[in-house]
Amino acid sequence: MESTGLEGEDVEYEVVLRFRLGGPAILGVWSKPEVADEKFLKRFGAHGRPGTVLTLTATINGETRLVKSWTHEDGLQVARAA
Repeated sequence: MESTGLEGEDVEYEVVLRFRLGGPAILGVWSKPEVADEKFLKRFGAHGRPGTVLTLTATINGETRLVKSWTHEDGLQVARAA
């Protein structure tokens, strides 16, 4: 997994899968970035088709930032570490 710049911090990683933009979400939350990344990749592999929106975010001290996302139209987008 690419560095999030938050390793070693008390971070919550959330993977959200939607089958359409703004639709109902399937989500999971993990404390380890490698576990969240594995879940992101598995969901991408299983559900990566037109209409699907998949995001991986990191939350620290109440501030949430995008780590990576995927849509059929834009492909995989990885946020740069701060």
